[in-house]
Amino acid sequence: MAKDTQPVAATEHAAADTTTPIGPYDDFPGKTLGIVALVLAFFSQIPALILGIIGWVWSKNAGVSNVPAKIAVGVSSALILLGVLALVGWLILVVSAFDGGGAWQEWDMMGPGRIRS
Repeated sequence: MAKDTQPVAATEHAAADTTTPIGPYDDFPGKTLGIVALVLAFFSQIPALILGIIGWVWSKNAGVSNVPAKIAVGVSSALILLGVLALVGWLILVVSAFDGGGAWQEWDMMGPGRIRS
């Protein structure tokens, strides 16, 4: 009395579905990288921007929203922009302090050339 058995394909089995919904406390790809990028955004903006983008892409590919990575990208981008604006402002201040080269003309008159004329 042997039972007639039929093979079951893996797609028909309940264990074939390996995708499980991610809960609020589960770890997902890019979560730790997004948190590290967020902390790093206040100290070193360019590496934080790179890590934030990588964490954001990894989470996007996993189908999960990674808020710390998005915030890290925004903060680091804003701080890079503020740094560039501060550098440009500082250069404008330094150049205007020399009065557009007028101060250099006074120095030319003080040298040995002035004595000869």
